[in-house]
Amino acid sequence: AYALANECDYDRHKYMELLEKYGEFLSTYALYDEQGKIEQELLNLRISVFGQNHPDVAKSYNNIGNVYAFQGDYDKALGYYEKSLNISLSVLGAEHPDVAGSYNGIGYVYSSQGNYPAALEHYTKALEIQLAVFGERHPDVAGSYNNIGNVYSSQGNYSVALEHYNKALGIQ
Repeated sequence: AYALANECDYDRHKYMELLEKYGEFLSTYALYDEQGKIEQELLNLRISVFGQNHPDVAKSYNNIGNVYAFQGDYDKALGYYEKSLNISLSVLGAEHPDVAGSYNGIGYVYSSQGNYPAALEHYTKALEIQLAVFGERHPDVAGSYNNIGNVYSSQGNYSVALEHYNKALGIQ
């Protein structure tokens, strides 16, 4: 598709928007193999347009990390989330929602691997950023409380898990 569009002197930004929407659609229906191809194409296009150090490139890395995480390939997912995090930190700063998103992805990988201390560390970093940026009553904050609750539940620490679940429910 990219080669054909390139020959037709297309509007790259509109094409990137189209790829992004298509990737979201594929994710909604758990069509991860196809989504991975689209996200990789979008990443390559974004790097060619914006260079390596751009928020949209970080977003592509994060989306590819999501694909691998949902497929259970946690090592690959972690690598992409870390690339996303490094770019986001350098171009957006430490207190940006995209940085929190990368921390959440990394936390998900560690939680899925049973590395609960690392999962809590990253989920907590995400929560701290979200509280600073959004305040206490935001859906992303609720999601982070829920993620932290899941980790505590997985560790068998149900009373602390319940505290976090209640905080999440109080927001939603």
